[in-house]
Amino acid sequence: MTDFQHTPPEPKRRAGRPKDMAKRDAMMDAAACLFFRYGLEGVTMEAVAREAGVSKVTVYGHFVTKEALFGSVIRRETETIRNGLNKLPDTHEAVRQSLIEVGISLVRFLLEPHVLAVDRAMSAQGEQYPELLQAYFEAGPWAIHQWLQEKLEGLANAGHLTLGAHTLAADQLCSMWQGMLVTEVSMGVRQPPSDEELHRQISSAVDVFLAAYGKPSR
Repeated sequence: MTDFQHTPPEPKRRAGRPKDMAKRDAMMDAAACLFFRYGLEGVTMEAVAREAGVSKVTVYGHFVTKEALFGSVIRRETETIRNGLNKLPDTHEAVRQSLIEVGISLVRFLLEPHVLAVDRAMSAQGEQYPELLQAYFEAGPWAIHQWLQEKLEGLANAGHLTLGAHTLAADQLCSMWQGMLVTEVSMGVRQPPSDEELHRQISSAVDVFLAAYGKPSR
């Protein structure tokens, strides 16, 4: 009887930790779904608890405020964006085909639902949370721009391009790749493009870019 009453507490805490992390992930998944659908102001902690299948007390046990939960969601998603950039293809020997492949991969990446959702959330709430906006730009738009600039510099160093202001060239190419496409899909006024449509837009942009910056053939 005495032995039964004195169960050591530590093993129970250890056994519960993986479950706690699973609950935390479920809450963040639920919060991301709700925040990206309704915005920060349109979501309550009670709604997050219902969506995640946990109690409100559990949500508050992990996240003191709704703003703290929103911040955790944005930081997780921006890390996902950063990881996505690392998977984009490197350049190849043929400069035109290289830029087409990079452009298609980059625009497909920008059209991924989680990337569009974070972009919309930051557009709506970024002014209210400047530190999160800074983190988002460092992991997203600025990282994309830096990545593309380095690709173009590599092609220029290999003698394939003649670049003056590398930053301007990266701006121009990225803008031509996206056109109105990313904005229209993000705002829901058109569906994501087919592979054929995307290839046509990217290859056309590359041809215009190479007409301005490509080394003339002799």
